Amino acid sequence: MFVFRHLQTKLFLSFVLLVLIPLLTLGFFSFRIATSSLEKETEQNQAQTVRLIGNNIKLMLDDAGDITSYIMNNVSLQSLLSRDYNGPVNTEQAAALAYLDNIKAAKKYVSFLVIYGQNGFLYRDFSEFFRQVIPYSDFAEMPLYTAVASRDGEAFWTYYSTPLFTFGHSYNEIMIGRRIVDLYDPDNKLGLLFMGVNRDAIGNIIQDIEIVRSSNIFIFDDNYNLVSSKSQDNMLKKTLMDDLKLKQQLSLKSHSEIYDINGKRYSVASTVVEPYKWNIVSLTPLEIIRSQHRIMLNVTLALSLSLLALVGFCSVFLSRSITKPIKKLLRSMNNFKRGDFNQNVEVTSRDEIGLLTQKYNDMVMETNSLIQKVYISQTKQKMIELKTLQTQIEPHFLYNTLDYIFLKSKMNGDDNTAQVTQSLTELFRLSLNKGKDYYTIRQELSQVKAYIHIQYARFPNRFIPCYEIDPDIIHFYMMKLLLQPLVENAILHAFSTKRAQPGTLSIRGRKLDEQRVEFVVKDDGCGMSPEMASSLLESDTSGTGYGIRNVNERLTMMFGPEYALRIESELGHGTRVILVIPLISDENQWRLLYENHGH
Repeated sequence: MFVFRHLQTKLFLSFVLLVLIPLLTLGFFSFRIATSSLEKETEQNQAQTVRLIGNNIKLMLDDAGDITSYIMNNVSLQSLLSRDYNGPVNTEQAAALAYLDNIKAAKKYVSFLVIYGQNGFLYRDFSEFFRQVIPYSDFAEMPLYTAVASRDGEAFWTYYSTPLFTFGHSYNEIMIGRRIVDLYDPDNKLGLLFMGVNRDAIGNIIQDIEIVRSSNIFIFDDNYNLVSSKSQDNMLKKTLMDDLKLKQQLSLKSHSEIYDINGKRYSVASTVVEPYKWNIVSLTPLEIIRSQHRIMLNVTLALSLSLLALVGFCSVFLSRSITKPIKKLLRSMNNFKRGDFNQNVEVTSRDEIGLLTQKYNDMVMETNSLIQKVYISQTKQKMIELKTLQTQIEPHFLYNTLDYIFLKSKMNGDDNTAQVTQSLTELFRLSLNKGKDYYTIRQELSQVKAYIHIQYARFPNRFIPCYEIDPDIIHFYMMKLLLQPLVENAILHAFSTKRAQPGTLSIRGRKLDEQRVEFVVKDDGCGMSPEMASSLLESDTSGTGYGIRNVNERLTMMFGPEYALRIESELGHGTRVILVIPLISDENQWRLLYENHGH
């Protein structure tokens, strides 16, 4: 087997093969550019189709307007409306009526024709079913009459034909109205003409048009009323019918080409049908546009994945000779870190990695005994310091002497002294704790309460204790004598000055989370400056606050720096000392923590 002497040679060969990956990436981005170009082309087709629809709608509206113009200018109809309307229909009048019938028969989109004559003439013809037309005398009082009459023959388009008929039914049509005036005497008003245009006929213009699958086309009149639509998305249709501001934005010529509506992105194209001010709006979901290119994407992905698999196989095969000895070396280093100092990695190559492995083996052999000695020495030193710190705050008193004082006080009738002596006995008993370094939180609280009882007897008007302890935490374990120094510091320093009212000393304990328990010793005493609060935790033995420093050192030595005490204080506003310990549920867990120094 050919052996390379230099790692650089192996890496060079690997990099040559991995050049395929950026080439595949380039192919992917080329695909994205191509699909983007196709999307742009689709958007242009959409805009062109909308313009063609607008032209067709304009032709139809122009045709409807021209028909009403032809009708009002028809000589026979002008003659019919210019004379008194009574008696049998003459030849000229029959020609006018036949002309109207022929127009309606020729234009299938016309849903009705209604002509009011000033001379009492009334023409009505309906394509589907008969309707009751409002009498002319009543109609003359309506706003629609005023709107049509004021235009003096110009076409008036309206979205509804309802005002023209007796029953307020919403017919599926729009309506065009004109005032009929004498061709030779414009001041002579002959009557009113109304023609209905079926919306289905307008909708037929767009029903067969499909820009892409699931495209939506909407036609709005000049007041943004929905005239007709082609859409399978009922939610989108409802949104456009209800949201006037959105319809106005979509109808602007300068609108953005992409809109987010109901959580979907749409490509939008619109056009205005002049001079009617109607708007044609097309909304095509982007996901539909992009789905057209999915086949191209699938083919590209298949080729890319095949090439990536080939490159990956070659890379794994060639890089294994590089990574295998490195993994062995890392595995040995991790074992060494965990304390297994008898490490020796086999040297399988003569390149840089082989030289590095040989040097590592030499280093392990030279430092093995030294590391073991230093590790054991530091471990023992830490545990000695921990024991020393705990011993410093564990005073040993004679129980017999305290019992004698207690009985003597009882015999002499001095109950206060007896209670203080009893509290002191409880304090010493819990402090000693049969030589153990730990006990339950319940015992720690009993020890603190005994201490507070003693101090309260000494300073009855200085403070009032308050306990807020979650009963769910009292069965957990903790390092002993953590709270008493904090309480002692608060009593001796926070309430050292005379006050009109006694202060409040609050001790609270709760489960912080599933891993930690928190205690807060709070007072409303004199407080301290930030500098003074910081100095209490400094690791020197001079000045005040030795008990707090002692607690802080024990916490950090046992559990790590993240469990250090926190002091929050402000001059004249009291102090809060926050103590957090791990949640220890039994003695076995405590012993494991102790043996592993809190880890």
